[in-house]
Amino acid sequence: MVENPQRGQNHYLTFNDSAENGLPEIAPHHGMKVPLRVYASQSLAPSAETIAALEQIAALEVLSGPVVALPDLHHKPLLECPSSVATATREHIVLGLSSPSPNCGMALARTALRAGDAGDAALDALVSQLARRLSPERRTPLLSSEEMTDILLRGAGAAVDRYGLEPSTPDYMDQRGNALPASADAGAVLEALPHLLREVGSRDFEQIGRGNHFLELQVVDEIHDEAVARAWGLSKSQIVVMYHADSGRLGAFAGRLYAHRRKNTWRGRAIEWRVKLPFLLRTGKLERVWQRINYHLLPRALTPIPAESEEGRRVMLALQAGSNYAYANRLAVLAALRDALRTVWGQGCAAPSLLWDAPHNSIRWESIAGQELWVHRHNAARVVPPSQMPGDSPFARTGHPVLLPGTERTSSYLCAAGEGAARTLHSADHGAGRAALQLGRPLENGPATRLYTYERGPAEMRPHLSDDGLEEVLEVLHTHDIVHPVARLRPLAVLKSRGARQ
Repeated sequence: MVENPQRGQNHYLTFNDSAENGLPEIAPHHGMKVPLRVYASQSLAPSAETIAALEQIAALEVLSGPVVALPDLHHKPLLECPSSVATATREHIVLGLSSPSPNCGMALARTALRAGDAGDAALDALVSQLARRLSPERRTPLLSSEEMTDILLRGAGAAVDRYGLEPSTPDYMDQRGNALPASADAGAVLEALPHLLREVGSRDFEQIGRGNHFLELQVVDEIHDEAVARAWGLSKSQIVVMYHADSGRLGAFAGRLYAHRRKNTWRGRAIEWRVKLPFLLRTGKLERVWQRINYHLLPRALTPIPAESEEGRRVMLALQAGSNYAYANRLAVLAALRDALRTVWGQGCAAPSLLWDAPHNSIRWESIAGQELWVHRHNAARVVPPSQMPGDSPFARTGHPVLLPGTERTSSYLCAAGEGAARTLHSADHGAGRAALQLGRPLENGPATRLYTYERGPAEMRPHLSDDGLEEVLEVLHTHDIVHPVARLRPLAVLKSRGARQ
């Protein structure tokens, strides 16, 4: 039993006799409009402060259905919503219920290499190639104005054309790599983003980024579901590449353009407002200036914006264009990986193929239990089981993949979607890094990961921890049939910014 004192009272969250199917749930109280549905275990019990933050969210009038909290739940104090959370609304969007960075996401690519091919010298050469090409220090524009426009409007399709990737690649991406509806007006899309952001985006393209973003070479160490692994073209000892990348500064600014966000610096806010204030005052009808001030400028954390208002439609076009940029950017990373593999292993080396690419920060119009809702996900990935897959999808029989990364010091898991996701707003954790570090134990004489940074110094060896925390998160997700494991992936080498991801 976990005690969660709130507002002078004690509320109790139990993990053995809860409301439904063994699922901990907190009924509405103290102004909450919807319940909290908490997927957890004793060792992953959320803190009182995190429950308090979720209760504040559950008090929003516009929510439709429960606030869903997933097992790697934690709260970063500069963000309005805890990580690993999904919520839904019927008629409003609430930007604070997702990250300021639209379509921050994960991808997994298969290679033709085996574990024996990846000696230390080969890894050094490969990551050196990638570090140069993907460097966040690049300042020269990579895209022309026309190419930038094409990427914002077509997403993955534009990247496939630019890099000569397999035409079927978008079939292995959520939304087929294009977040814009077919009815979107190109002029309205471009008007939703200041021209300056497009200039910034042309410089930031083809990058993993900083912070906790990474590119990791992994070996398939254990197969849990032979049939699904075979259907997905995976086998034991195969090398795969998992990477975490987003929409760069373009997306980060777009996510702050239409809302006051806590995660910022004073310098960043000053620069932002030099663009934001004149843009918002002159964009849109003059008689709706007050609505724009109310929705976008006032320092409120969770402001609902009517989705069908002029302002709501403009916000969504900006987020969808930023999402397209992120989809295309991750395909640019795939192309960089292809070229680096061929540089090291020769031109005859087969190109890596994308297994899955999906965002974990998004606001999307989806069908949930027969209702059309705006689903908001913060560090939570969409989960579509076999019963919900279209017949022409390569994942029609398996449900689509779900990536569950740990850290560079633990394994990661590749999972398949389960039918229990119907109770989570079709959502699962975007990873288990926090739990992996909290519960992982040092291993004696265990393996280590070669850690590289963009400064390209000698590789640092990072000894592995046990997978206790990762497997605890997976156990909760598996118990409730949200996902089931397909393969465990052991890290060999990782490229990231110095000081990020442990």
